[in-house]
Amino acid sequence: MSQQDPADPHAPIPTDQPVLENAIIAVEGLDDQHRAAQIEAALRDLDGVESAVADLDRAEVRVTFDARKVHAPSLHDAILGTGYHPTAQADNS
Repeated sequence: MSQQDPADPHAPIPTDQPVLENAIIAVEGLDDQHRAAQIEAALRDLDGVESAVADLDRAEVRVTFDARKVHAPSLHDAILGTGYHPTAQADNS
């Protein structure tokens, strides 16, 4: 059996490797550190979320997550669970 070249961009991703995606979600009312910390904690509590960092100046949160374990609607639900409202995604890069 031949071994795959890890540099091959067309090689399948091993199932034990996370499939990381980034999302930027605008949040209404994200204007103080306490609120930001609540939202970050709620997102980080989701299985598959690698990081969640709020940007108060832009009223948004940047989330890195394993797409095999968690999906965008779950991210939005976690924010809603804190009492705040996600709005249309600002960007998805």
